[in-house]
Parts: sequence; structure tokens; C-alpha cells
Amino acid sequence: MTRADHDDAAPLRVLMVGPLPPPVGGMATVVQNLVQAFRGRLDVRVLNSVKTTAANRPLWAGVAAQLRLLGALGWQCIVWRPAVVHIHTCSWFSFWRSGVDVLLARLLFCPVVLHIHGAQFHRFLGGLSGARAWLARRLLRGADRVVVLGAGWREVLADWADPARIDVVPNGVSVGEQVRPAADGPFRILCLANYEARKGQADLLRAVAALDGPRPVRVELFGVDAEPGRRGLLLDLAAELGLGDVVVPGPVTGAEKDAVVAAAHCFCLPSYDEGLPMSMLEAMAVGLPVVATRVGAIPEALDDGREGLLFEPGDIPALTAHLHRLIADPAAAVAIGAAGRARLVREFSLAQTSAQLLGVYRAAARPARVGRL
Repeated sequence: MTRADHDDAAPLRVLMVGPLPPPVGGMATVVQNLVQAFRGRLDVRVLNSVKTTAANRPLWAGVAAQLRLLGALGWQCIVWRPAVVHIHTCSWFSFWRSGVDVLLARLLFCPVVLHIHGAQFHRFLGGLSGARAWLARRLLRGADRVVVLGAGWREVLADWADPARIDVVPNGVSVGEQVRPAADGPFRILCLANYEARKGQADLLRAVAALDGPRPVRVELFGVDAEPGRRGLLLDLAAELGLGDVVVPGPVTGAEKDAVVAAAHCFCLPSYDEGLPMSMLEAMAVGLPVVATRVGAIPEALDDGREGLLFEPGDIPALTAHLHRLIADPAAAVAIGAAGRARLVREFSLAQTSAQLLGVYRAAARPARVGRL
């Protein structure tokens, strides 16, 4: 009898290793959403991997925190005996740190689901060679299942992990009510993304500066200063471009975020790298028309021209044209937003994606494989 079959009446035990809010970020939101989706259906415990030490902490403090987390993982695997250990990871240090968790869980006879979130994971893998490339392959092949966010990401991982054990499970969000933005006042462009160069907020400001229309525009950039000083640079750029209605207030969460989204006329994400952004899915869930770049799994989530408007990273004239279309044709903006919301209801609702992940758990847990690393 396998661990997954030990008692058909008992909920499957799943131990998640990943970050939880309050830090603002896509991976933390995914973990939080999954915990909520599985409540009452699975027995889920979370080892919160979010950084708890101060930024200027000594090296030993960081090492001690990681050892405590590793010890907690070992204890749960030995005492609680989860059917699946679900490890959320991204690129660079996060992947190598997660690799230690993979090794420990497998050594303790626990099946592992390794969930890849990193928007730059392709760049991370592309920069590996020699021993590091060999080790990355061993870790990826050591997981019982590898979860990626789209078919394009499956292709990226195909040379690194066993293709037969790669599962595409997109991020999912709860479906909200269709927004009804005000017909008067400025056209509000919303961007929810950390303040860093790869998110492309500077491109958005330059595109807005090139707009020439009768309706005033307000740009709202919410996020965390992931690159110190980036928020100030965006404010300086807005002033340099003569944009008078740009706000860069920092992060927004909870009911305040819901209100910000409900007041917006469109959502724009001009990133140079993405996985499948939660902020974009949240905008789709309430019917905001989306303008975004053709990166990561975004083209798999939106039919360009009907469910959203896509452009190549850095193509500021194309971004300007898309924004102009939404401003000049409110009916088209509403139709695009409604089509995007319908697509999300069909394919990216939290209920659907959590059901897909449950299938992955069952595949990983039957039968448990031992000693394959």
C-alpha cells in the first residue's frame, strides 16, 4: 500500500515549502491561494520559506535560519509523513536552496513535486555549464513531478528534466465581478509589479508620454522597490517626460488592492521576463483589458487582439498604439476585458488549476520512488 492509498477516507497530506504573504510577490500569492483552495479537501501544512532575517544580518544568522527550515522539513517528513512534498522555487539561489530540500525529502522517502515559478528560469538554466549544469539536471530529474506554468516552459525544461514527468499547471485566481470603471475623469492605467528594470515600467511611462488624445491619463505603478532606488528613478523619469499624473506609491494589498483594480480602466505589464503573472490573472478575473508583452506563458493565456493586446518587450510605439486604442474606443476596451475574463473563467480559475494540481499530487504519490537521485 502506498502513502497515497493508506486511507481513502483521509485527506491527502501535502507539505508545501514556499513563501507566504505579507511579502508582495507572485509565488507567495500562489502558495496562499493554493492553501485556501485545498482547505477542507486536503491536509496541507506550509513551511514558510520567506526571509525572516534582517537585510544587514550576519552570514551566520542567515545560515542558521536556513538550517532551521531544513530541520523542520526533515522533522515533518519523518513524523508527519506527507504523501507529497510540494516545493516552490525560482531561479539562482532559490533553486539551489530548493535542491537541498529535494534531496532531503527524497532521502526520507517522500515524493517531491518541484514547482518552477521563476520568470527568468530560462536565463538561469542557459547560464549553467559543467558541474552546475550536471547538478541542476540531477535535481530536476530527482523530483517525482516538475510543475511548469505553460507549454513554453515545458519546452525550456525538456532537456533538463524527464519530459514524461513535467506537468503544465498554470497559476489560478478566484473569479471576481466584472469591473465598471468610470466613463469620465482620467483613463487609469494600472501596473502591479515590483520596481525593477525587467518589469518595464519605464517603457510604460515613455509610451504614455507619446499619447496624444483628448482624455487625460493617470498611471498607477504599485510594487516593491526590488532594486533599491528604482522607485525614485521612475518618479524622476515621469517628471522628465512631463507626466503630471503618475503615482508610484509602493505596494498595495487586500481590500485596498481590490479598490485600485476596480477603479482602473486597463492593466499594463510591459515586462521583459515573466512566468504567468498573478497580477495579470487578477486583472483578467475582473474584466480589465490587459496590455502585456509576449513573454513567458502570457501568449498562452491571451488571444492577442481579442482577449488582450500583446507586444514585444521594448516596443514602445506598439505599446502606445495599444493604449491609444483602448482610450479611443471604450466599447472595444470593455469587449477585450470581457473576453479575457471569459478565458480566465474557462482555463485559469483557482478551482480548475487546483484540481489539476491535485492530479499531479496523486501521480507523484503513486508509487513513491526511492533512491533515484
